[in-house]
Amino acid sequence: GTMRIRHIGALAVLSLAVAACSTQNVPEDTTGSLRSQAYASNSATGKTASQAANPQEWDILPSNANTASSPRTQQTRSAPIASDRKQVQIAPTRLASSGGDKGYRGAARLNSLPDNIASSLRLRGLSEQGLGAYVRPANGAQPLLASYADTPRNPASTMKLVTSYSALGLLGPTYRFPTELYTTGNVAGDTLQGDVIIKGYGNPDFREGDFRQILQALRGRGIRNIAGNFVIDKSYFDVANQAPIDENVGAAYNAQPEALLYNERGSCYEMSNKAGQVQRVCPILPRSVAELNVNLYGDFWKMWVGEMGGRLNGGLQIRPAPQGAQLVYTHQSAPLRDILMEINKDSNNVMARQLLLAIGAKQFGAPGTTQKGAAAVGQWLESRGLRFSNLRIENGSGLSRVERISAHEMGDMLVDAYNSPYRDDLIRSMGVLGVDGTVKNRLKSLAGRGHFKTGTLRDVRALAGYLNAADGQTYVVSLIHNDAGIRATAKEVHDDLVEWVYYGSRSNFASNQ
Repeated sequence: GTMRIRHIGALAVLSLAVAACSTQNVPEDTTGSLRSQAYASNSATGKTASQAANPQEWDILPSNANTASSPRTQQTRSAPIASDRKQVQIAPTRLASSGGDKGYRGAARLNSLPDNIASSLRLRGLSEQGLGAYVRPANGAQPLLASYADTPRNPASTMKLVTSYSALGLLGPTYRFPTELYTTGNVAGDTLQGDVIIKGYGNPDFREGDFRQILQALRGRGIRNIAGNFVIDKSYFDVANQAPIDENVGAAYNAQPEALLYNERGSCYEMSNKAGQVQRVCPILPRSVAELNVNLYGDFWKMWVGEMGGRLNGGLQIRPAPQGAQLVYTHQSAPLRDILMEINKDSNNVMARQLLLAIGAKQFGAPGTTQKGAAAVGQWLESRGLRFSNLRIENGSGLSRVERISAHEMGDMLVDAYNSPYRDDLIRSMGVLGVDGTVKNRLKSLAGRGHFKTGTLRDVRALAGYLNAADGQTYVVSLIHNDAGIRATAKEVHDDLVEWVYYGSRSNFASNQ
């Protein structure tokens, strides 16, 4: 349908002050329900990847959801790449079977936590059973430790590693998300006798500078006046606008994914109308489809009218680009490997959700849905010989109360990733222990010796990644801790366990090599 925003369309030259409103940390104990669905890896149903080509066959579970942190940082933008090609064609990635089961099925050297770690848990009123712990040499040798490692648990934001590894395999490290500019109608002098259409393909990191490049390309064609409308095409994804999971409607962690996501929905605008009145708008989680696009439309006015001296006679419309629209310009995002750094170091939820929808659209065709995305992840893992019976995916970010994986499965995936062509890109995307990201202030004594992803929800603490130990070996460490009594002090126990792995030879176990 057609949506118009009159109150902005009536503005004269706009005075818009844009503030980044998406640097809010998440309250730890927020609760709420999200009307959504959770999807299971097809390994749970015993289907092969070929049998699950129809994602509708996959398991669907009822859902409640909760929050995980999503601070963000600025990062360097890449130069745009102009394109005269026809509409983007994104073909599925062909997956060859690894021809076997790479999951480790044997015994670990230790099948219970070291005594000092177990004691430390008890001192904090936490049970040993609540912590799934799995430690294995990254080269795939026998695990050092597997304690309650096969229990499915809520991984919180460590789920982003599953989504990231799948995206590297299905999209590729150098994949760039396109955003297209179309026009309809003829150009007479400096007037376009038609509409301007912008179509998104799920770029998680589409920002003001990118939008400005697109509008400059339009202005560069001699167009100053647009007789028709400004049209937004978001048809590449089909994702329902979900209810906020708590009362903090404007929080960054409540931002929803979108095929044309702009500034992570994190822009605020102060707009002066003809009477000099100032209105402040922060449309991070909008109440309506119209509000959803206020930030993009507001910046269109700021740049096209305020900076470039252009005019728009029509209003805002939300609809697919019509057949026969002319492709004028294609903007390309930074490569996926760079976007992953922001997703994992800063634990950015909405950007991770964009990835899941994008790989779903790539493998099963547009529109991308969370169910297609979960199916694509399941197929990717199966193609790697990873058949995870405990995996449950709701949105791919860990912002969920129903997502599940075991510490064993997470650890075996990280071993596989370490021995894949995607090792360096996945590791580079993770926080450097004691240096940056969400592990900046942890284990300063081991600064630089590991790369980790954290996970934090109410009653959940998780840590997963790679540790370069004192014996010269790299170990995968996978800790997923679910306990109703869990508090921040659980991180101290996890850090002690990481130190135990690091100083392994001094803890009375030798390297397996």
